[in-house]
Amino acid sequence: MRRPYFRFVAIAPLILTSVAAVYAQQPDEVRGMAATCTNCHGAESGKPGGMPVIAGKPRRELSQQLKEFRSGARPATLMHQLARGFTDEQLEQLAAYFSELRK
Repeated sequence: MRRPYFRFVAIAPLILTSVAAVYAQQPDEVRGMAATCTNCHGAESGKPGGMPVIAGKPRRELSQQLKEFRSGARPATLMHQLARGFTDEQLEQLAAYFSELRK
C-alpha cells in the first residue's frame, strides 16, 4: 500500500526544478524591463539633463513613486505613460532591482 506522501516525494524534484527555472529567468526579465528606465536614468547614476538618480533609492520609495506615476497622482511628462505598461508585480520588481544598484 502506498502512502499519500509517496506521490509528493515522487514529484517533488519536478516541482522544484520548475520553480528553480522560473526564478533563474527572473533576473534577466527584470534587467530587460529595467532597460526602459536606464535609457533616461542611467544604470548606476543619473544621466545629465536633470534626470533623477534612481539607483540605490529605497525600494518602498521607488515602488510608491512608480505606482503614483501609473495612477496619474504624480505629475509627469513621460513616466505616467511608461508606468502604465507594467503590472504591480513588475513595478515591485523594478523598485527592488534599482534599490540594489549602487549610485
